[in-house]
Amino acid sequence: MKYKHIIIICVGAVALSLTQAYSKEGKFAPQQQLVYYQKQIDSAQEERNVLKMASVYNDIVELCREAPDLKVALPENLYQYGLWSSYAGDHQRAIQALVELLEIPDKDDDKKLFGLKARANMQLGITYFFMERWDDALTHYQKAKEMAMELGDKQGLSIAENNIGNIYQKKGNYLLAIEQYQYSLHLQKEIDDKESLCNTYYNIGTCYRELGEKDASFPFFIQALEIAKEIGEVEIHALSLIELAHYNAIEKRQFYQADLQITEAETLAKETGYNQVLEEVYLIRSQIEEEKGNFANALGYYKKHKELSDTLFTLHSAEKLHEYEVRYQTKEKELKIEKQQAEIKQHKILQFIYIAGLMTAVLIVILLICIIRINRKRNRELKEIDATKDKFFSIISHDLKNPAIAQRNALQLLSENGNNWDAATLNQFHTELLKSADYQVELLYNLLNWAQVQTGRMPYRPFPFDFTESIRLEVAMIGKMAEKKSIQLDVQIPDQIVIDGDRNMLSTIIRNLLTNAIKFTNEQGKVSFGIVSSDKKHTISISDNGVGMSAEQLQNLFRIDKQQSKTGTAGEQGSGLGLIVSKELVEKHGSTLYVESEPGKGSRFWFEIMVS
Repeated sequence: MKYKHIIIICVGAVALSLTQAYSKEGKFAPQQQLVYYQKQIDSAQEERNVLKMASVYNDIVELCREAPDLKVALPENLYQYGLWSSYAGDHQRAIQALVELLEIPDKDDDKKLFGLKARANMQLGITYFFMERWDDALTHYQKAKEMAMELGDKQGLSIAENNIGNIYQKKGNYLLAIEQYQYSLHLQKEIDDKESLCNTYYNIGTCYRELGEKDASFPFFIQALEIAKEIGEVEIHALSLIELAHYNAIEKRQFYQADLQITEAETLAKETGYNQVLEEVYLIRSQIEEEKGNFANALGYYKKHKELSDTLFTLHSAEKLHEYEVRYQTKEKELKIEKQQAEIKQHKILQFIYIAGLMTAVLIVILLICIIRINRKRNRELKEIDATKDKFFSIISHDLKNPAIAQRNALQLLSENGNNWDAATLNQFHTELLKSADYQVELLYNLLNWAQVQTGRMPYRPFPFDFTESIRLEVAMIGKMAEKKSIQLDVQIPDQIVIDGDRNMLSTIIRNLLTNAIKFTNEQGKVSFGIVSSDKKHTISISDNGVGMSAEQLQNLFRIDKQQSKTGTAGEQGSGLGLIVSKELVEKHGSTLYVESEPGKGSRFWFEIMVS
């Protein structure tokens, strides 16, 4: 489903004349710096480099804060900084900048500032939408709607109505979403915004489809298709064809028409490189062929869908890892700059003391001691960051690269010799390949979870829920892993227990701890899961009678710079990241992950959730 947010982008050109060639401190005058930054903005726009845009606007915001005569430009540049930070995926900085803009005191009849605040509310809504914080997004969309009504801004009002409809659709309230989209349609027709009309018709069609009202959805997909063809909107054009092909094949059994439409959608997707649309084409084609009774063709298209889906997932994961690497390097650079600034400041202070001679020897000694301590602390922090970075890249380069190379070599071996091997050998070969792939997927998920926690992109959202339901789902999935090793999985939990916490985080913790316990337990062993509740707290524990850990292993268990790849009792691979992620998520709940273990006697992990 496509949710389109029309964002008003206003990049103000700074054209201030140079009044000073150079300042007394050896720095360019603010006006000269603005000219330099404008050139950087133009360069970033040509390169389409959103990270650079965000960085330049950050520098402009700092300049506006420091230069009194540039205070008037602060609101516009705060908005641009928030906008481009959101595009770059740095949602926390985007939120900080936009909230700072909203907190600027209003001035009488200052419509420009009021308009900026309306756009800031809209952009905050979009940022929270990207973070999947639907209620926060809805709050700011509604504020943007109210301000657009006050300004008489029909374009802004149309966008707000449409975005509110997006939220209701995301939350599964399709009737309310349709009602909002109808409001938006009225405005879009009035201002002749065909691009938005095309998108809104498509969204209404998908709402009716989700409600099971296929006949009601059909006219809206037709309207979306007609406008998309008129304005050259290829993505909606292809998506509408997919929906119509599915409707004609499944509901009307008009296979000839369906084949024409899905073929046209496939051609558009291939010509424009819309691989996500092409993935959907293959899935619908598989369903159409299955409906026609062509099961071989159906299987062929489903395989294409699955292969493309896996490729897109791999590309998305690689992009995320690259994004985290860039963010880490940026943070490291900021720390080094901060250290340099501290050293420059220290030098100025000492020079002032020497020239003025106003400070006594005791004060000088005290100041030097403080500075040394600060520098030592900063050096320790930089060493810890370097160690973490080195281990993080080591995991990526070793634990991800080596299995991938081994898989490639194994597949090459299979390709060359598969025809000469018997079924048992091939089955064993396939089993080992699957085991290697499972390890890579597990490692990738743990890497992404750890990176999200470290960058603050995994928000903690507690609410009361039935914890036993989540446990049963995780145990059902982990149970298959235990069965393969003939391990007894003993679960002692109440029929129902309501816990106030983040459901997704707690599920991840339980899944990681259970997987770890089974991985390091011998065949015919036992893994136990239990919950003990009191008036004040719930104690959740996972124990096993597996290989256990030494005192040295326990000491380094939760340190990423000390982690090494470990092998389970059945040859399962592991990086140790799962336990580190679990510890971080437990601490998000204000608790501590405890562990006790002895070599050969197994291990026990437990943590406590307080009763609210």
